[in-house]
Amino acid sequence: MSQKPTGLTVWQWGALTVVGALLVGLALLLGLNRMLGGLLLDEDDCLGTQARAEEISSVPLLGTPPQGARVSEGWYVLEVGCLDDHDEELLSATRSYEFDGGHDAVRDHYRTLAEADGWTWVASRNGPEPRGLPGDVCYEKELSGAPVLLRLTFDPGAFRVGTESALDDDDGVSC
Repeated sequence: MSQKPTGLTVWQWGALTVVGALLVGLALLLGLNRMLGGLLLDEDDCLGTQARAEEISSVPLLGTPPQGARVSEGWYVLEVGCLDDHDEELLSATRSYEFDGGHDAVRDHYRTLAEADGWTWVASRNGPEPRGLPGDVCYEKELSGAPVLLRLTFDPGAFRVGTESALDDDDGVSC
């Protein structure tokens, strides 16, 4: 009677070791990607943009809402990531706030802060605001030689404030 071999060959052990190392490496990379808000692995190729993402995330206006505003549930951490918005690939950092003071108070608050910090108002591509429904309000400023957009968007009883920067430093971001 012939016996079947019970052990693995050196070649098989080597192959298993390589596959195991690849799986562990992939798990570590996915964990790191999740901790960084998806910046390492994204379909829009955000590799190498961490420094720029940190820069647009540190704009003080993102954390200075009008008095009486409170961070919206689920938005306690600034949302940072890559977007593909109307064929513009960009980095963004956004926070949402609940606010009962009205849209005019939000616009006035950020206009005062933005102008004092050197931001310039930019016209919205959405055209004039529909009656009672404010459109995006945008300001622009150069940070490290590339344009950054500060955008306010509105929902009933809430607003979002965010910064956006094109992945290609030569491109700007439209409002």
